[in-house]
Amino acid sequence: MKKKFFFIFRLIITASILIALFKFVPYKKIVEVYKNSSKLYLVLGGVLFFLSYLVALFRWRFLLVSLKIKASLREVCYSFFCGLFFNLFFPSFVAGDVFRAFSISYRHGHPGKIASSILMDRFSGSTALMLVAVFSFFAGRNLFQDKTVVFSLVVLFSAITFISLIIFSKTFFLFLMKIFKKQSGLRKKILSFHDHLYFFKKNPAIFFKSLLFSFPIQVLTPLGFFVASKGFHLDIGVLYFLTLVPIVGAIALIPITIAGAGTREASAVYFFSLVGIDKSIGLGISLLNLIFMIIMGILGGILYVSVYHRWFQSRPSGKKPEKFS
Repeated sequence: MKKKFFFIFRLIITASILIALFKFVPYKKIVEVYKNSSKLYLVLGGVLFFLSYLVALFRWRFLLVSLKIKASLREVCYSFFCGLFFNLFFPSFVAGDVFRAFSISYRHGHPGKIASSILMDRFSGSTALMLVAVFSFFAGRNLFQDKTVVFSLVVLFSAITFISLIIFSKTFFLFLMKIFKKQSGLRKKILSFHDHLYFFKKNPAIFFKSLLFSFPIQVLTPLGFFVASKGFHLDIGVLYFLTLVPIVGAIALIPITIAGAGTREASAVYFFSLVGIDKSIGLGISLLNLIFMIIMGILGGILYVSVYHRWFQSRPSGKKPEKFS
């Protein structure tokens, strides 16, 4: 009952934000912006978005292999893209991650390892996102006059630093664990899961290699926005997008709305307006990204229904599914 309530609640929030945006930026103006756009640039922007997904797929595959999880590239591909479908129905991108963890561990066991691979997958991506934004900001520091951008980058940097301490500092992690009772079942599960994460502290080369996968992803997405802006006849430098798109992406990760819809568009309209992009065009660029995500999610759903659900009918070596610990 609670799950249904929170789903409906987030659905209402998502719809409310989008409705408010279309009140703020008239729907007819958005249609006009798309009519006058150069469709070739919009398609090229979509291609760049898709390439970022492909690199993300291989990053997760690399982490699984590093943890000695013997899932084939095809199975990882199925799990990854089917997870995009479930992202369309739940807050932020949590549902897709949960599906990925469940689908691979269902056949191969080691749920703790697989869950840690996904968390590290997200963390390395977030770290690269922050580094790209900060580096781009300093490279074009004279381009941004509004203090909101600086404040957002400081918050992003602080959040990544805090998470880094949790993952890589046993002392800091155990200090936080004091909020739980020593015999608490939840505390034991969290400690057990952290042991899997600590593998990356003991093997830093794996984490840094995952960062090498993450940088192209965090560059390709802003480039997709940049190319799409050309489709709307804007003459805005790429450094603006390399700085602002990671901030928008980080806000979209906050689990408030479904698939980040609404929060992404609202933040894109606001931050893009700081550098002189008309609100209707800013919304148009962000909606293009949302449309692409919906299309990928639908294709992932078709893949799940037509192919991937059959994987659940068999497990290597007759393994039984294990519980997450």
